[in-house]
Amino acid sequence: WSGKSGQCLCTQESVMALPILSLSQTHLTLLETCPRRFQYIFDQALAVPPTPEGQDAALWGNQFHLLMQQQALGLPVDVMATADRDMTAKVDALRQQAPQLFESNPPDPHERLRQSEHQRTLAFNGYLFKVIYDLVVLTEHSGLIVDWKTYLKPPPKGRLTHDWQTRLYLYVLAETGGLAPEQLTMVYWFVRHQDDQGKDLPPSDYRFTYSLQQHDQTRADLLLLTDRLSALRLRGEFP
Repeated sequence: WSGKSGQCLCTQESVMALPILSLSQTHLTLLETCPRRFQYIFDQALAVPPTPEGQDAALWGNQFHLLMQQQALGLPVDVMATADRDMTAKVDALRQQAPQLFESNPPDPHERLRQSEHQRTLAFNGYLFKVIYDLVVLTEHSGLIVDWKTYLKPPPKGRLTHDWQTRLYLYVLAETGGLAPEQLTMVYWFVRHQDDQGKDLPPSDYRFTYSLQQHDQTRADLLLLTDRLSALRLRGEFP
């Protein structure tokens, strides 16, 4: 990697000799903002354990995601979540606020795919990008990505605009879903957020459309990051 020119000096042959790594949006964020922490991801001995508060929040979020996955399979919510009436209430509120997120009966004939916890992989510049969509709904002319967020305080919308989750999820679907970037939308649903007094708020969403210009910029940024990572790995600084 040349600091003066900003160009990757590694050859295609040398990059191909590197073991293929799978990268997620978390890896991209760490690589861009804190390369040292990126290294920790690949060394479990150096992983920093979450705080008890973080563990509780992660557990609630994981259980909610599982609940939404199971209801997408047709299992009754009240059977799955009898131990957590608060979570059941959150699902009911979401159903009232956005019934289109729940499969209709009979199913919509225009949908060619509706799947919870949908996984996709994209080979890119010597790496594999792996994404897991909380919910993806595809028709012949549109693609919808839904992500459940269980934050008590949603971040500013502008921050998520540039977040690698938003960018990578849309990019991978555009590359693998047979749809143009302009036909894609990503929506974050906040299902647990509260006001400043700690009172529950109804579910709300951030909606992001996509464009060919955004797609091209994401591709350029991904090339820059993966070239940089390959150069660091060839120098023995990264795994």
